[in-house]
Amino acid sequence: MHGHPAARGTSSSFAQHGTQAYYGERSNVGEKRGFIPNIAFEIEFVSITTVRQLILLEMEMKNRKTPPLIILILSALGMVLSVYLTYLYYTKARATLCAVDSGCDTVRESPYSAILGIPVAVFGVIGYLSIFISSFISVSYRAKWLLLYFFSLAGFVFSAYLTYIELFVIKAFCPYCVASAFTITGILITLILRKPDSLPGTSFTRFAILSGVIVAVVLLGSVFLQSNGLSAGSKDIWQVGLAKHLTEVGATMYGVYWCPHCLEQKELFGEAFKYINYVECDPMGRKANPALCNEKGIKGYPTWEIKGNFYPGVRSLEELSNISGYKETK
Repeated sequence: MHGHPAARGTSSSFAQHGTQAYYGERSNVGEKRGFIPNIAFEIEFVSITTVRQLILLEMEMKNRKTPPLIILILSALGMVLSVYLTYLYYTKARATLCAVDSGCDTVRESPYSAILGIPVAVFGVIGYLSIFISSFISVSYRAKWLLLYFFSLAGFVFSAYLTYIELFVIKAFCPYCVASAFTITGILITLILRKPDSLPGTSFTRFAILSGVIVAVVLLGSVFLQSNGLSAGSKDIWQVGLAKHLTEVGATMYGVYWCPHCLEQKELFGEAFKYINYVECDPMGRKANPALCNEKGIKGYPTWEIKGNFYPGVRSLEELSNISGYKETK
């Protein structure tokens, strides 16, 4: 690290003395030629000077303490995305640019959207904030690069794990989650492209081992911490799938807001009940449609209408699955 200031000084001195030597040489030549302007000499001088300045600029950028602006921009963007996803998680609001009952809702309502009860988006906020703050720590560029690299590598691995869960386990697509994955990937690639020539107190072997340890810890830790909720999560995903299937086949539940058995039926679905096509039969109820209930001849509550047949009373989810032809298993 002590060699670089000297290198810069040497290069600056070289550029200065080289310029003087060049002008001296050009003056002698000019005298011999009677000071006749020589455009070739001028172009050559400008070219040499430009190359020297670019070399000095590159050396300065490699040794500066400030990270590339793109990292600050991407980490700020990542924080905004993560804060917005956290807001959606707690408010259950519909995401902008996402249709109702889209993959955004499916991913958010899945058990994989939280670890130890904490939304994964909160971990995203922490990760991006760590990268953003670390960019301003007053240490050498090499030490700062190492810190930023480890933070971004951990974030990239965690994001890759969540993307795998999203596409192959939950089987839904959340554009905001994918945007966050591209953001952390962009940060990591930017850092790799701007890797210093040497790292403080770290050989390449040690650097590779530390990188491997981070990958293993993040992957195994994520799987382990979520493992306790996997079985319950599978049930939640199945409930959502069943509710959506019932709506797709035209199934309808008729009920009244004051009916305890209707409440019991709703509780079996939990959060997934919002996907059910429900008709309120009491005129005093919210969005009531008593005319339709009378037209269908509904006498007791709840009553299910599935594929043209009526099934009164509370029905288990398994029975509803069999009646409607839902093929997915828990």
